[in-house]
Amino acid sequence: MPTEIDDAVSDRSMNVTKRSYLSASATVVLVTVLVAPLMALGTWVVVVASQSPLESSARAEPLIGAVEAANRSGDTNVAVTIEYANAIVPTAHASGTITALNAKVGDEVAQGMQLIEIDARSVVAYVAQAPLYRDISRGDEGDDVRTAQQLLKDLGYLESQADGEAGVSTARAIMAFNEDSGYGKNNTTLSRGALVWVGPEPATVSDMVVALGDAVVPGSEVFTTTASLAAIGVTETGALPRDGAVELEVLGVTTPYQVGTGAVTEPESVSAIAEAMGTLEESVGTIRLATPRTVATVPASALVADGAGRTCFFPGVQEAAIVVEPAGGSLGTVELEPSLLGQTVLLNPREVRSDLSCD
Repeated sequence: MPTEIDDAVSDRSMNVTKRSYLSASATVVLVTVLVAPLMALGTWVVVVASQSPLESSARAEPLIGAVEAANRSGDTNVAVTIEYANAIVPTAHASGTITALNAKVGDEVAQGMQLIEIDARSVVAYVAQAPLYRDISRGDEGDDVRTAQQLLKDLGYLESQADGEAGVSTARAIMAFNEDSGYGKNNTTLSRGALVWVGPEPATVSDMVVALGDAVVPGSEVFTTTASLAAIGVTETGALPRDGAVELEVLGVTTPYQVGTGAVTEPESVSAIAEAMGTLEESVGTIRLATPRTVATVPASALVADGAGRTCFFPGVQEAAIVVEPAGGSLGTVELEPSLLGQTVLLNPREVRSDLSCD
């Protein structure tokens, strides 16, 4: 009886021991499985941490380029405005009664037009930079004589050139004009009373001041004019190009421009720009060189400034420096003398050279 009990106890003890051994074995295996990857990871971390950033980066290679060409026109924006001439009110220089009226509202009064008649004598319009200040007779000289001669020439009375000297041919032309206009025969004096100055350009009648039958005296207004285009004003700002022919562009219209004048006065250009501006009184234009200039350019990164204040670039890693004088530049580039066009240039000297002196 005791023997059976002992055997049973012995068997249970052995089973417990086996289970404990198996549990221990499983624990060892589990620990091994978990620890091994961690150890490997730890080893990798140590290896990676021990690598130098310099050792992991590729060494910079020299970048070689060439000095390139670029066109520069010096574009500068400017403000432009339409400028009008002061309205001129043409006046008579004779006394009498208006016996004929040949102009009406809307008419253009130009050189040689028979404008009115005073006491049945013709009064002719003329266009000039300035009005006559005296009657013109043989022997007179000056710009006013030239103005009178040009009128006589345009009317067909004078064949010679308007030279500002009232000689025989001018006197004959005056006599012919006076006879045809009602101022008598053999009259060699061109009277201011026979003429009306309408300004430096033909004038458009805005309103007739006189009417048929009115009495006039010297200084009487004949008609009023509308303000005419005089110029396109230019507000010059910034560094404008001056080393060549310059042009102004406004809303697609391009015209020659003289820097320093502050205006475009050539009639055709004024009219074209005013037409492009339409109802605008002000706009923006661009002043530029008519023919762009060619410059040499390099990236700003290729240039080096040394301690002596010199600027240079290097043709290569080992080559000596080429000292330059920058002539301008834009974003990221520097302008050099055109003679350097095509010259090889090291684009990244700071990365591949130890000597950055311009010696």
